[in-house]
Amino acid sequence: MSQGELTSKPNFKNLPPCAPYKDIPLEDSLGVIPCSIAQYLRDYQVEGAAFLHKNFVFQEGCILGDDMGLGKTVQVIAFLTAAFGKTGDERDRKRMRKMCRGGGRKSGSLMSGDERKESALEAARAGRCEVLITTYGTYKKACGDINMVEWDCVIADECHQIKDRRTEVTKAMNEINALCRIGLTGTAIQNNYEELWTLLNWCRPGSVGCLTEWNRAIAIPLKIGQSHDATLRQIGNARKIAKRLVNNLLGKMFLRRLKTLIAHQLPKKSDKVVFCPLTGAQRKAYQGFLDSEMVQNIKYSGQVCDCGKLNRNGEPAKRGSCCYVTDSKGRKWKEMVFPCIQQIQKLSNHLANWIPQNEDNRETRDKKRELLETCLPDDYERIINREMLTNFMDPEMCGKWIVLQKLLKFWHQNDDKVLIFSYSLQLLRILHRLFQSTEYNVCYFDGSMSLDDRTNVVAEFNSDPSQFVFLISTRAGGVGLNITAANKVVIFDPNWNPSYDLQAQDRAYRIGQTRDVEVFRLILAGTIEEIVYARQIYKQQQANIGYGASEERRYFSGVQGDKTNQGELFGLVNLFTFQNNTILKEIVNKTNVAESRAGVQVVGMETNNEEVDGVELDDDYEGENAISQLAAIAKGEQAIKKKKAHNPVAAILAEAGISYTHENSEVIGTSKIEAQISKRAVETTNSANTGDLVAFASSSTVYKFHPPMHVMKRQFCTMAKMFRFDDVREFALVVEGWTQKQRRDALDKFYKMRRDSTAKGEEAKLEDFPDEKKVDIKTEEEADKWNINSIKAEEDEDEEGDEL
Repeated sequence: MSQGELTSKPNFKNLPPCAPYKDIPLEDSLGVIPCSIAQYLRDYQVEGAAFLHKNFVFQEGCILGDDMGLGKTVQVIAFLTAAFGKTGDERDRKRMRKMCRGGGRKSGSLMSGDERKESALEAARAGRCEVLITTYGTYKKACGDINMVEWDCVIADECHQIKDRRTEVTKAMNEINALCRIGLTGTAIQNNYEELWTLLNWCRPGSVGCLTEWNRAIAIPLKIGQSHDATLRQIGNARKIAKRLVNNLLGKMFLRRLKTLIAHQLPKKSDKVVFCPLTGAQRKAYQGFLDSEMVQNIKYSGQVCDCGKLNRNGEPAKRGSCCYVTDSKGRKWKEMVFPCIQQIQKLSNHLANWIPQNEDNRETRDKKRELLETCLPDDYERIINREMLTNFMDPEMCGKWIVLQKLLKFWHQNDDKVLIFSYSLQLLRILHRLFQSTEYNVCYFDGSMSLDDRTNVVAEFNSDPSQFVFLISTRAGGVGLNITAANKVVIFDPNWNPSYDLQAQDRAYRIGQTRDVEVFRLILAGTIEEIVYARQIYKQQQANIGYGASEERRYFSGVQGDKTNQGELFGLVNLFTFQNNTILKEIVNKTNVAESRAGVQVVGMETNNEEVDGVELDDDYEGENAISQLAAIAKGEQAIKKKKAHNPVAAILAEAGISYTHENSEVIGTSKIEAQISKRAVETTNSANTGDLVAFASSSTVYKFHPPMHVMKRQFCTMAKMFRFDDVREFALVVEGWTQKQRRDALDKFYKMRRDSTAKGEEAKLEDFPDEKKVDIKTEEEADKWNINSIKAEEDEDEEGDEL
């Protein structure tokens, strides 16, 4: 029949087809995606539907792990049309199709979410419908009745909700009666590798071995090999295991594609992490809390008790199980760990979180008063007796609010629209009160609102140009929200689970967005929030290794789950310690210096202190500080003023006291030197001579974090000559317009030329590079296509730039 003779489904009026109007045969599984649906599918979506259908036909479970925004739902719809043998037109309404499998035919089952449970299950048992739709909670309550039906297939959307093997929902899902189990999630690894095992074991029970074997063979080696202090053997072993995991195991049952597939359909996005200083009042309260008796008991519970007693094993007893089990008020430290973590996070957000409010019950008010009296003994009465709005608006109460106020003023002048996310409902209410006292129009959204109210408030913000700020709970904003009217996203506080913050960003950065999106993550420097964000980095790196065997940079010494090696990230001591410096800056700089040193060692060169001065421009190998300083020196004071005018956000952040920021995307991922180290590690895994060497081992060579200014000036002038600039000031102007990545590439190129020249026993000279007018500073593969002139041309095109 021709298209005109039958009405096809779906029929989108405002969505043009992206493919020809013809059926797509699924050769491996003998299915067909009807033309009416096939015309709206992109190539990768066809591949996803084919992956699902093939596993269904062979009765093997699988997981579709595509990034958010790639259309996992439409791929499932395409798969179901093939599984049921649908035609995609009005004929499907006239009869019930049967699910087609090579070995036979069997009826499917359906349950509508609006039907009563009993009638729905009766319809399913009688074969009068095709698909069952329910929630995890409903299934858990009625799993006995539901599992009486012999299901052909179960599809678990957002299956990361069953990532914890210990929860009752996961245990119930493991008993589901289905021939094929399919999971959908964009975040199969959120916190650790055990979550991936749980999902794989659910979709194909027993196929990945027991958890103990998984940890021994996969999880533990991967975590050890990612340590900053790992040996070459440990790194090489981890890289090999990661590749076998991805190629041999996941390739059979796990399909994941990234958002880069649709990058051409989206504008630019930056993800800037802003490390905000504490106010004086916050710092005093923070330190007072850490010095309290209970927090001291928690923090040092693992240390040897000062009484000198021995435990049952004849070893020195630990404080937490000896003399410091309880504090002077009889509270057990083990029961107070999480409450204390929550209190310190509340303080990091806003000191007003600690102030008793009228809506608090008496017990809560008494606890807050006691907390303030302990941590701010000189100021608590003044704070408690003030009007609540005065406390909310007091700049001493919140360092982040000082920063945010300045950014909001600039964005409002530019007609931007802003999403502000927080996991704390109490903080959202404080911010709501604050915005009500400003000139800004504000919308509010949290999980307690009805579906109609949610829909209305989102529609209002998207359609009303006068609406400026949208306050949203990070957890409520995780799924199902499309707020593309906003082009600025503020993550006010980091979540322990990185997927929450990433999904929050995608509320604005998705198909339909027409403006570049800027994300600002506000982190209170030196506090528990830095530890939370650092663990986000660690978890994202784990995910990248598990999904794609990425050779991630090794920032952290600690190993997750290893109590003997907690490093900078793990353990109670790290959580309850205040650092006067920015923790992440020190960690990143440490890795930059270690990589630079290792890079020299990888090419087999011996270095002396003078050469080290030539290698290390500053404590920031990324070029965020040193190369910027040198460019400014070369240009003079006028050039510095010009830069501030050209980068208003950088000036705003500097005015607010921000001394350090970085792009999240530039911290996550690999580097050229890490890739070289990994390659060498894989080659020498079984070597008795080099396998036990630490890749970032310290040496007798002194690597200076801050070489003298005259050395840095000399280096900068040498770079200008190497890159064929006669005037160092002209080179400085070019450097000012570079992004962080371009600066890093320039430094890599500079170091390489220095090393090559040193290896020849010569100084680097202009005539050493006769083939190029200006030396390539991007990648060797693109050396013939791209040179330093390209950077000049990109200065106006790259709106992100380097704002430091």
